[in-house]
Order: sequence, then C-alpha cells, then structure tokens
Amino acid sequence: MGSYDGAEICELVGAYVLSIITSQYSKNNVGLYRDDGLAVFHNISGSKAERIKKNIAKIFKEVGLKITIEANLKVVNYLDITLDLNSGKYYPYRKPNDNPVYINSRSNHPPVILKHLPSAINRRLCDISCDRYVFKKAAPIYNDALEASGYKDKLAYIDRTNIDESNSTTKKRRNRKRNIIWFNPPFSKSVSTNVGKTFLKLIGHHFPKEHKLHKIFNKGNVKVSYSCMGNMGSIVKAHNNKILKQGNKSTSSKPCNCHDKPACPLNGKCQTNNIVYRAQVKTNNGDIKSYIGATENSFKMRYNNHKCSFNNWKYGKRTELSKCIWKTKESGHQYSIDWDIIAHAAAYSNATQRCNLCLTEKMLIISSGKSNLLNKRSELISKCRHENKYILASFHISHPRVNDPRALCSINDSTMSSNSIT
Repeated sequence: MGSYDGAEICELVGAYVLSIITSQYSKNNVGLYRDDGLAVFHNISGSKAERIKKNIAKIFKEVGLKITIEANLKVVNYLDITLDLNSGKYYPYRKPNDNPVYINSRSNHPPVILKHLPSAINRRLCDISCDRYVFKKAAPIYNDALEASGYKDKLAYIDRTNIDESNSTTKKRRNRKRNIIWFNPPFSKSVSTNVGKTFLKLIGHHFPKEHKLHKIFNKGNVKVSYSCMGNMGSIVKAHNNKILKQGNKSTSSKPCNCHDKPACPLNGKCQTNNIVYRAQVKTNNGDIKSYIGATENSFKMRYNNHKCSFNNWKYGKRTELSKCIWKTKESGHQYSIDWDIIAHAAAYSNATQRCNLCLTEKMLIISSGKSNLLNKRSELISKCRHENKYILASFHISHPRVNDPRALCSINDSTMSSNSIT
C-alpha cells in the first residue's frame, strides 16, 4: 500500500488469499476489501473461534504475509460503518479526529462531479444508517463539511429499503450490451469551448449514416466523459521534474558503442532511447521514401532489428520499411538509408496512463506528406505496445542458478519484500 498500484496489488493478493480461506469456510461467512477483512460465524464457542483465528493466521503466514485478527467481537468497526450484533443496529463510523473534507464547489472539476457530490454523500449516509434517528445524529458533521466547501445542500434521510423493494418488484428491461468508445478530454473552467458537444458534432459530420464506419462511430456508441486536471501540486512537481531532466540530459546520454564510429547510423547518438526517428530510402533512380518509427529502447537495438528484416527474407514483411527495401532489391535498384531523430518523447507510464511516444509518432505521421510516406494510415488506430510491460500476463519469473551469489542475493531480497506486506 502507498505505491501507485498499491490498491490493485492489494486486491489481487487479497483475492488469492480469500480463495484459499473460502475453500475451507463458507463464502457467505468471509469478506475482504483490500487490506480489511470481516468474517461472521454463527453458534460457535470461544475455543472454536480461537482455532479459526489461528488457522486463518496460518494461511496468511504460508503465503508470506502477516495479519492481525480480533475474535469473539459483538461490535465491529469496519471501514465507515459500525456493526452491533447485540442490538442488531448499524451506524456510521469515523476514526478519532477524522473530519470529512470535500472538494470545493468552485474547484476546477467537471460540473457533473460537483453536482452529484452532495447526493452521493446523502445516499451513502442513508445506506449505513439503520434508522432516521441514527442518520440525524451523524448528519451534522457532514453538513458542516459540505457548507465549508461551498455547498448549500442539506442532507435528508431517505428510507432506501422501500426504494429497493419497489425496484425489485418492477420488471427490469433487458438491455443489449453495446461496445462503448469513451472520449475522456480533461476538463478546465478556463476553456470556453464545449469540447464534448463539438466532438459529438464532428462524429455526426464525418461518419454520417451512409458511411461504412457509421455502425462503429455514432452517438450511440461514442460517449464523452470529462477527466479531472491535475492539482497544483502535481503540476508544479511535473514541471520541476521536466526541468531537472533537461538539465541532466547531457550527462545521462550513453556514448556510441559502434566499432566504426564514422559509420554510426545516427552520428554518435545510436544509444539514445525514447525517440521518434525517420528513415529516408533513396534509390539510384531518384525516388525518395520516408518511414517514421518510434522506440522506447536504444535506437541501436531497433536499428539491428531493421537490419535483420533487410537481410533475411522471412522477416521481410515485419515493417513497411522492410517491404520497401525488398521491393527495391527485387527491382534491381541500388538504395541507401539516412537515419535521423525527429522528436524525443516519454514512453507509456503507469502513473500517467499515457504514452507520449506513440502519440508523437502518430502526430508526425499525420503531418507528413502522403506521397512519399511508407507508413499506413491504419497505424494511427494501433494500440500502444509500450504498456504491455505493465500487464501481469507479460511478467515472467526467471529462475537463476543457485550457485550464482547474485542469484542468492536476489532470492533473499524478494523473500524480505514479500514478508513486509501486511
């Protein structure tokens, strides 16, 4: 917990541990929300409860985790609710000195979020209050927090049990599932243009009913939802990091490792990474073709892959550039390739959920001339391949040799890190 993916990792590990626990106990008795769990057992003695407690602690220990368990409780504070088995009631719970704070009504958030915030708080407070008296007792502190944030709404009790019963009696309409494409532009009050409305107008203009792609791109399948801009702290931090990286850029670049320095394809910059490059193919009959590519690794590694596709026929269809080279060879013409860097951009980051490297490559492909460009237009809708390294299916555990001291050190480090998760 605490890292960017801490919540997702915690849920993943918790789901695995929960599957082991529910294989020994009923699924209806045990629940887990991230790193907080709750178990209910009926008609058991105190000694049996202690045995269950020790068994669950043993299960966590076998997977290298530690857990703190409290047993034989009649009143439990779980997340934001208190469950009382003695009286059969439940009511809101807050930790000591924990005062609720909400986003200001004049903050730079999408209007839909600001509009529905009081109703969402009211609905949650009604759900965790067993009756009207409990709701009225807990509501003042939340009303004060909303008023301090600039909201004029007042919380009011709504008996949601009657609403749920009426919804269960009405026959639900079966809706056909659609494949929705979401457009999530960042929202800012300083932008006067209605970006969502303008975008949907463009969809209707460029994909009319007679268009072959109208079934995919229409107002029923394409939806708009605004995303939040970063706060001032994150903006300042990102700006400072950018300035610091620019200052250290000259010292962090790796030297060229080509044996023949004059023959370096990028004039001594072949070890540069996170770049968008261009290859210009010139033939002896005067034709010039351009190819735009991107690489997260060093250019030298990407260059070697290109050379492999130029020299081996079975790899000749990997890229549009290799297809052009083989077509030129078959026609009997001589060719030469000039390489240069046209842009620097950061690859996909799991923190920003955005790949500026792919976006820059696509922007340069769009802005280049179509007459001599080898890239296909279909590359503009291709999926980012740089995020694959963050997918769990792409994670592979290597098994080093035991007699390697570095391998033993690696194994010990991983064991220590797994035991530190609680």
